Amino acid sequence: MFTCYYCCERERVSYFSNWCADCANLRRMLLIYDPKKCTDILKRTLTRDENQITYKISQEVKKIVNECIEEKVDKIDTTEDDTHTDKPATRSSKKK
Repeated sequence: MFTCYYCCERERVSYFSNWCADCANLRRMLLIYDPKKCTDILKRTLTRDENQITYKISQEVKKIVNECIEEKVDKIDTTEDDTHTDKPATRSSKKK
């Protein structure tokens, strides 16, 4: 078994290669784009500070609460639709 020199977990693509497929792709991206730009993007997207973590948690909780509220509103709407089958009362038209 020949493991990747970077991640040391997966097998290398071939005997003459030094990296696995994913690490080779990362290496190509670093060669194509500016390495500083790549690391900035990774830091912004993969790492979070405490404020960002609490904000993300609150957003997820809001999603869950909103889904529960929508389900309850849908249940209420369906029961109201069953009870109100009569036509709504309208004003009679004025005759000129």
